[in-house]
Amino acid sequence: MNSHEEEIKRLNGALGILSRQVKMLEERYRAITETVVDAIISIDEEGRIIICNPATKKIFGYEDEIIGSNITTLMPERYRNAHQNGMNRYLNTGIPKIIGSTVEVVGMKKDGIEFPIELSLSAWRTDDQCYFTGIIRDITERKQMEHILIEDNKKLEELSTRDSLTNVYNRRYAYRLLEYEFNRSKRYKTPLSCLLIDADHFKKINDRHGHQFGDKVLVYFASLLQKMTRTTDIVSRFGGEEFLVILPDIDMKGAAGFAERLRETISKQKIEYKEENICVVLTISIGTSSFTENTANITELINQADIALYKAKRLGRNRVCCYKPPLK
Repeated sequence: MNSHEEEIKRLNGALGILSRQVKMLEERYRAITETVVDAIISIDEEGRIIICNPATKKIFGYEDEIIGSNITTLMPERYRNAHQNGMNRYLNTGIPKIIGSTVEVVGMKKDGIEFPIELSLSAWRTDDQCYFTGIIRDITERKQMEHILIEDNKKLEELSTRDSLTNVYNRRYAYRLLEYEFNRSKRYKTPLSCLLIDADHFKKINDRHGHQFGDKVLVYFASLLQKMTRTTDIVSRFGGEEFLVILPDIDMKGAAGFAERLRETISKQKIEYKEENICVVLTISIGTSSFTENTANITELINQADIALYKAKRLGRNRVCCYKPPLK
């Protein structure tokens, strides 16, 4: 055997090794792509699908006819121009926008149903051609869980800010809102007033007619407060039969006028519990306070309303009293 024949034999041996290695790599690639649950799709520069794994057909609802189809078949029509523009930009400039990253987009099944997907895209070149490979994950269940979590968080937030009986804001959240309004009034020199309201002789109503009817009275009263206030006003249950109403952009005169209308309206209402043949007329006492340049903080503002409320109750209830600073 001459040297030429030996070289041919050596090259054939090397080719055999390479062939076995290529076959092994192909089998490994096939094993991976055929067992993963994510879709794997490769396309050419024209957007034609040249390779896809079984998961692609399962996720998108196609059979073998998907090979040779344009990738835009798998996306809603409204996204196709943006997709084409992105491909052209990359082919012309080499500047990637989503190449090498993972993004959430919308896919479309064969039957036209749209669903959320997570796309990881890469680009590769061979024989002066550019190809793109995308790994696509159906994230429908994840999005559904995210939606459930968002809704649950909203409900939890509502529970953390609302009084469970009357559905108006609770005391803790009222403090947060009042802090915000107080700082706004302080910054922009705008009026701010508070009403601290107490249902007169509420304990007698509870003792005489029971807590079930007492709760009904509180719910009715809270509902009436919400109807009579503006959307910018803040109604909260401050504790027991006490309610706090925060009136942004309302001065003492306006607050006193509103409080008097509220007191008069409440006193004319008949609260009935027909199942037990109960009917009561509720009266309320109201203390008002307003922000001034001398008001130190929200605690002082509420304390001033509380002082005025105590005065209204001491003078016989069913009345409005406005806080007046003591004479020096």
